[in-house]
Amino acid sequence: MAGLESRKKLVDWRTMQHRGRNKILKASKDPVARTRLLAEIPSPRPVVLHISETDRASALTSLPAFLFSGPAHDPGRSNKYRQRRYSFLSTFPPEVRNIIYNYAVSYPTCRNMYDYYYDQKEKARTKIELRPRSVNTRVSRHSKVALRTPTILLLCKQITREALSILYLQPLVIDRIPPWIMGNASPLSLVDFISRPTFQNLRFVQIKIPLGENNDFRSGKVWLQLLDDVLDAWSKRNSLLRLQVMFKLSNVTRPNIWFYELEDYEKIVQKLSYFEFKHGLKPCLIQWEHWVLDFEYAYRVGFRNPVIRIHPDPYIWQGSVIEWL
Repeated sequence: MAGLESRKKLVDWRTMQHRGRNKILKASKDPVARTRLLAEIPSPRPVVLHISETDRASALTSLPAFLFSGPAHDPGRSNKYRQRRYSFLSTFPPEVRNIIYNYAVSYPTCRNMYDYYYDQKEKARTKIELRPRSVNTRVSRHSKVALRTPTILLLCKQITREALSILYLQPLVIDRIPPWIMGNASPLSLVDFISRPTFQNLRFVQIKIPLGENNDFRSGKVWLQLLDDVLDAWSKRNSLLRLQVMFKLSNVTRPNIWFYELEDYEKIVQKLSYFEFKHGLKPCLIQWEHWVLDFEYAYRVGFRNPVIRIHPDPYIWQGSVIEWL
């Protein structure tokens, strides 16, 4: 059973849901309150993780040292050869190159990673179907994803250095459970999709954990298993400057769901707090965020006057509208 503090939090979440509903009900009857509410609701677009100047400087100063060692200069090259030489680095100014890097380099979304996994499985199944019947045609349930490095990071040291300076300032968002292969006791590990060295080099990460979605599926228990592999990689080495953890809380008024989910929530918080204390590179590494989901509305916990978001809003509801029907 969950502790007293967690049970108090559940009461606060229910209170926040009640306040949010009253605020929306008042706005439906009062035109002035409706105008005020619509002005408070942020636009439905992804919220970019706020990065302080201190964290920005720390992220950029931790680039690999070998990227700063340029090629040896050859004084025998003629000026005429250098004048005729054109390249990406000499043609475009840094401002234009940064715009190109922002388009070319970014962390994939969980949806894209998992779709790529299914594409690989489908291609492997197609190849097996084309083989002779005498060949073994079994498809492994545990086949891993073929990890890829963006081509732009393999061109030269300067381009890699400049591209990484853009990539390191972007957060990796973990908001979905990996594919759950039929017959397996648990879903695939996140380490199957993102290598441990990549996890250990991340500077900014957002983890969005949905809890209380239904009575038959304990999402908190599954997320506990997923976090074990990630925190194990980070406990050996990590470069984290900011870890934002969002809990998306559904059905907070249904005690039969939250009898177990609240216990899992407590374990997740304890596990992350222990990691922050034991392996965090800086104090207050983790930023906590709680949202109570109420059908097409979401209420931010921690404010007397709740902050409200409305579906569709990619910050809260990832994926297409059809996934939530």
